[in-house]
Amino acid sequence: MGFFDSLVGEEKVEPSRQSTNKSVSQIPFRVSTLFIPLRMTAKKANSVNVVVKLKNITNDPQLVSVDVLVQKDKMLGFDPACISKSLEKRVGEVGPGETKEISIPVWANNQTAAGDYPLDITAFAHYQDYNKVYASVNKKISLRAV
Repeated sequence: MGFFDSLVGEEKVEPSRQSTNKSVSQIPFRVSTLFIPLRMTAKKANSVNVVVKLKNITNDPQLVSVDVLVQKDKMLGFDPACISKSLEKRVGEVGPGETKEISIPVWANNQTAAGDYPLDITAFAHYQDYNKVYASVNKKISLRAV
């Protein structure tokens, strides 16, 4: 019993009053990615679609959103001017065993040098609404510009 417990008392939950939250595994979904086309052209205004596949591996429906980030100092973005460096897509509800695909365009411009560019993808499982997160899966991928 800690100091604050001695002041306010210990909280005890009776079995009949326990909340009935759905059971959640540590990782609620499987995330896989691919690029269409496979590579980006350097020194040219063009885009590549990052396709994010989410598969719900739980027995409960999941409310899902996906965040994608590119490095701020690189000439890539989520708009043709390469100004926007982050993007959030609200996927909606994904049923048990269901797979959803999200296509996200990543843009380059005439200042984009050849090389590998890291992208950070995070898929979030929410409860009640998009403001509350109970689990996330992070994946780091690399986009090649040639």
